Amino acid sequence: MALMAVLESDLRALSAEARRRYPAVKDAAEHAILKLRSLSSPSEIAHNEDILKIFLMACEVRTVKMSVIGLSCLQKLISHDVVATSALKEILDTLKDHGEMADESLQLKTLQTILIIFQSRLQPDNEEYTAQALGIILRLLEHNRSSDSVRNTAAATFRQAVALIFDRVISAESLPAGKFGSGVYISRSSSVTSDVNRNINHLESLEQEVCSGGPSLMRDILTNSGKLALRLLEDLTALAAGGSAVWLRASSIQRTFALDILEFILSNYVVLFRVLVPYEEVLRRQICSLLMTSLRTDTELEGESGEPYFRRLVLRSVANIIRHYSSSLITESEVFLSMLVRVISLDLPLWHRILVLEILRGFCVEARTMRILFLNFDMHPKNTNVVESMVKALARVVSSIQFQDTCEESLAAVAGMFSSKAKGIEWSLDSDASNAAVLVASEAHAITLAIEGLLGVVFTVATLTDEAVDMGELDSPRCESDPPAKLTGRTALLCVSMVDSMWLTILDALSFILAKSQGEAIILEILKGYQAFTQACGILHAVEPLNSFLASLCKFTIGIPVEVEKRSRSFTAKLMSFSFLLVLIHKGHRQITSIHYDIVVARKPILDLFSKGFQFLPSIDEPSGSGCILVDESCFD
Repeated sequence: MALMAVLESDLRALSAEARRRYPAVKDAAEHAILKLRSLSSPSEIAHNEDILKIFLMACEVRTVKMSVIGLSCLQKLISHDVVATSALKEILDTLKDHGEMADESLQLKTLQTILIIFQSRLQPDNEEYTAQALGIILRLLEHNRSSDSVRNTAAATFRQAVALIFDRVISAESLPAGKFGSGVYISRSSSVTSDVNRNINHLESLEQEVCSGGPSLMRDILTNSGKLALRLLEDLTALAAGGSAVWLRASSIQRTFALDILEFILSNYVVLFRVLVPYEEVLRRQICSLLMTSLRTDTELEGESGEPYFRRLVLRSVANIIRHYSSSLITESEVFLSMLVRVISLDLPLWHRILVLEILRGFCVEARTMRILFLNFDMHPKNTNVVESMVKALARVVSSIQFQDTCEESLAAVAGMFSSKAKGIEWSLDSDASNAAVLVASEAHAITLAIEGLLGVVFTVATLTDEAVDMGELDSPRCESDPPAKLTGRTALLCVSMVDSMWLTILDALSFILAKSQGEAIILEILKGYQAFTQACGILHAVEPLNSFLASLCKFTIGIPVEVEKRSRSFTAKLMSFSFLLVLIHKGHRQITSIHYDIVVARKPILDLFSKGFQFLPSIDEPSGSGCILVDESCFD
């Protein structure tokens, strides 16, 4: 009854506004008040055309005040589901007229009304009405006289309308409820290992969401809602490519906006492309073609395609395809990954290479993505080793710092970025690298992303190894057992293959940074990586990588005075390194005894470090074997 009271009040206001100049509207409003009073419940309004007609009549006058009242009342009727579906055409015609009026308040009211239509049971279920409603939004978005407020509202309204259309497809096709991806890129945490663990949990939940209750076979036949959304998808792809829409009533829109909506669909409605064959075909033939063309760097980039935001959207869309669809789009994903790796070594603007490094870094910290990519490509005899190539590309970025004129400044900046990240402060890229300071910071940002990517691979290997242990494919390192039998578990074989193909590249890059860096935060992060990888190698019985990483750690701790290491080192850094060595020894890695003799014995053996000042004191508060370290700084002299 509250709705009827509000409507009566609005009708009185409309009657008063129309009293002098529009007597027909005044009489219709008074008649509608009498009709309204005769109704026993709001549900009866849908069966009485007089009440809806008066508000449409008020809009037809095309004055601002009366149109505002009329549109506001239409919104109330629609949101309360008291409008018959047969009235939708007349309502859309009214909204089209008001969208063409110059008044900003009326344009905003029009957009609000259209969104309410999509949110109600009045949401159009045929192509004509849907195209008309979306066309109104796009005209307001692209009209050169629209204010910024109207454009921003139109962009947000279109995105929400698209989401509601695709939500209806999920329901109509009886697909698993909910969105597969969040569509939001999670900010990096204070450590790479936290990013790996968090992304593992996120992706596991996504996989379970699709697998539980989803159809086991792809389907060719679509419902009407599915066909409608497919036409929308095809038009958006054409607009993103710079073409024209066939179905949408818009001649053209900004490519950036169309691509942004496409990226939103790809990341949030993965199940549609995995289950419905027509959607998968559009993805393979049209969207992938668009992205491959947009990724090309062998031609001069002009207009929108050369702008950083457009390039970022292209790369994010490519990342979504690799992340969510690489198992079905093998060839396309292989091409995309090869193009991304190639971009890093090209003479392109630094901001462009940083965007690519952000994407590759994201893959490296996602254990499920790395698992799928390595199984589909590196372990498949007919495909290229894309993961290995990706790791080598990241390592080249790290090693390139020694050839820069600003090597010392870049190293200091990298250390500062790791330190800031440890404190929860995230550095952001300024695309206008116009002065030397910003250029050094940008170069350092690229190197930081590459280091984090390599550490992400390290922690991914360690995490997958732990998973193999939990699944019973590998023995726990705490177990005393005979020499290992031949590995047969899929995850265990995957981990061994990953270690064999990448350990040397990772060791060269991380040991270089470990030897050159002075910041405690970056050294601590790398030492964590050393510990995780070494423990994984011990579980996998990968003796050579294990020995090599331990030898590198001993070399850093002892400080062999070769030319590259004559610089002074932080006592704290060496203490951290030695602490990690003690942890590794305490973990029970028997392979540690096979470290190269010349490294441990020829200079300062570990026992000599103990004799010069290290004392390991058992802690009464910790389990047997744990404790604290008392150090005399002179042991590093």
